[in-house]
Amino acid sequence: MNRFGLLSVATLSLVMSSVPPAMAGERSLTRPPFQIHEAFAHTTHSIPQARGKRLIYPEQIRGVIHDFVKRELAGRAVDYQVALGDPQQPIVVPSGTVDLQVSAARSDESLGRRVFQIHLAVNGRFIKTIDATADVAAIVEVVVPVRPIKVDEQIESDDVTTERIVLYDLKQPFVTNLAEVIGKAAIRPLPPQNAIRMTSLRRPFAVHKGDRVTIEARQGGLSIQTVGVTKSHGELGQTITVSNVDSGKELRATVVAPGVVRVSF
Repeated sequence: MNRFGLLSVATLSLVMSSVPPAMAGERSLTRPPFQIHEAFAHTTHSIPQARGKRLIYPEQIRGVIHDFVKRELAGRAVDYQVALGDPQQPIVVPSGTVDLQVSAARSDESLGRRVFQIHLAVNGRFIKTIDATADVAAIVEVVVPVRPIKVDEQIESDDVTTERIVLYDLKQPFVTNLAEVIGKAAIRPLPPQNAIRMTSLRRPFAVHKGDRVTIEARQGGLSIQTVGVTKSHGELGQTITVSNVDSGKELRATVVAPGVVRVSF
């Protein structure tokens, strides 16, 4: 049901009794989704309230915003961190079954400072809408070196691991899959424990400048081979210049294997 015509909505329903304030220690970096019944079970506080009135606490609002963001951005991060800026005081509502509906306008800026609309209803009757301001960050698992990696050094499986970091921009081109790093070479120095960017990697060179390589030419069943010297580095599939050792003639050849280039007739 979407009686408010919202772009996207997350709903929490609960029967309100004495709702406790936020419990200490719940704001760890990768806390699980807020469980309101768990908070009830562990509280021993008695909150004095006006007859027929109940309180909704800021931590409960932060919890439903956290769950809303996880559904809104599902699959884009391991988890999300939500720091509530406003409201900071409990909200008084009538006794009964309370629905909290969270909505937010769709935007490319899904992280950072955001304003959410919290729609309050009691026993199915709309009470009011309040604005809640929160800073939203993504918790992302990225690939990092475990040791310094030099320029042109090929990365092995023992050289990297994964760590979780907090980001306010999901457009950062960080590598999140170990398979995308292993076997690649570094374009620039990669310091340990720093997230690796895709732009810092390339395929490893199969030949290097000054290497003696086999130059082969094939046509049908005929194959001719000679020796050459490379004039530049080259990846597999890349075309480079090689010098024929016998004739001194420079040729354009394709790198087909480590130490092997091929020319066309």
